[in-house]
Amino acid sequence: MNVFEKDILIRSGTCDRFGRWKPNEILMAMQEMAGEHSEYLGCGRENLIKRSGAIWILTRSEFHVRRYPVWLDVVKARTFPTTARRTLYPRFFVFENQQGEVLATASSYWAVMDLAAGAMASLDWVNACIPKNDNLEKPIGYPSAVKQAEAEEQVIPYSPRFSDLDLNGHVNNTRCADWATDLMGEEVLGTTPIQSLVVNYNREIRGKEPVDFSFRLSVSAYSLRCSRDGVPYVDVGGTLMEKGAEGGKPSPLAAP
Repeated sequence: MNVFEKDILIRSGTCDRFGRWKPNEILMAMQEMAGEHSEYLGCGRENLIKRSGAIWILTRSEFHVRRYPVWLDVVKARTFPTTARRTLYPRFFVFENQQGEVLATASSYWAVMDLAAGAMASLDWVNACIPKNDNLEKPIGYPSAVKQAEAEEQVIPYSPRFSDLDLNGHVNNTRCADWATDLMGEEVLGTTPIQSLVVNYNREIRGKEPVDFSFRLSVSAYSLRCSRDGVPYVDVGGTLMEKGAEGGKPSPLAAP
C-alpha cells in the first residue's frame, strides 16, 4: 500500500469556536495517518521497538489551508512517503472534499531515533519498507524552517499541564498549535484564520518542565518560540488569511 487513504468526519469536538477544523486536529490527523500507514508498511511503532529498539520521531510539520472544512464535512485524506533524505523520512498529505476540491496540503519530516544511543539512525530494513513513490507528484514542498513574525515580542512563562502530555511522557506534538491559537484568540482567528502553519521540533518538552513563550503577531503572520534558558525547543509560525477570504468562512452552524 504505497498510498494510505481514509475519510475523516469533522466532528464538533474537532472544531474551533467557528466550526472550522482546528489546526491542532489537522496536525493530529497527519500524525495518526503516518502511524497507521507505517503499520501497514511493516515499520510501525511496535515493530520498530521490538526489532531495533527505536521509535519514530517527528522533526517538522507544515500545512497550507485553501478552504477550511467545517462541522459535519467529510474530508477525503491521503498520505504517502517518499525516499529518505539521509536520516529524514518525508511524508506528504492531501485533504479534499467529497467533490475532489483540494482543501489543504501538508508535509512532514520523520526520523528514526535509537533509544539506547539517543541519536537518529538509518536502518536498512526500515528503508526497504518505505516505497519510493517516484511517480507521485508532491502536493507541497518539504517542510520549511519557521520564520519569526516581524512584530513586537511578548514573553509569557508557561508550565505544561497534564492535558499537554502524551503516552511518551512529553508534550504532544500537536499542542503547540493549540498554544498559538489560544494566544491569538477569536478576535484574530474569527476573521483571519490560519492559512499556513509550520512547526520545527528541536527538542522534546518533557513532563511539566516550564518553558518561555516568545509570541509575535502581525496583521498577516504569527510566530511562537517555546524555549528554556534561551534554548529553543519548539518553533511555530505561519501566515493568516486575509479578512473576508472565502477559505476561512465559518460554519453556518456555528453560534453567532
